[in-house]
Amino acid sequence: MILFKLNHKSKETEQMMEAERNGLLQYACYRLGNIEDAEDAVQDVFVKMQQRLTEKREDIKNLTAYLYRTLANLCISRQREAKRTLTIPIDGLPDPIEPETEDFEQEFRRINQLLSEIPDEQAEIIRLRFFGDKSFQEIADILSIPLTTAKSRFAYGLEKIKRGMRTSLAV
Repeated sequence: MILFKLNHKSKETEQMMEAERNGLLQYACYRLGNIEDAEDAVQDVFVKMQQRLTEKREDIKNLTAYLYRTLANLCISRQREAKRTLTIPIDGLPDPIEPETEDFEQEFRRINQLLSEIPDEQAEIIRLRFFGDKSFQEIADILSIPLTTAKSRFAYGLEKIKRGMRTSLAV
């Protein structure tokens, strides 16, 4: 992935964006299900950031929060679009899946299923915490919620997932 170089903004902002790249990629990968879509989404967020800076709209108080919130919104939009679009391979058969890709896809489906069974506001905090590697303060900033709310939604979400797992194992 090529990071857009910022023409008129400080080197500090460019470094901050690059420092967040891996966390953004991991977060997007677990939201979208594959690395190619994740890379495209992160690149689109960086493009959007570049556009915002060239418009001289530099009123971003927290760059990290802006990047993650923009990426989350983009992922949600792409997931909605994917649900509306049915794709059929030209030759009728999918390509063979490589073992590590298959493992990731199985893990992704399981995690996505667990997260879909809890409220979105709790699932989003869990994604940011585990896949975005964000602190609770950073999550609170990204979502514009109080720190205590971020922590409690995280705890409630994990408890619901644990309960759901116990229930599915008992059946």
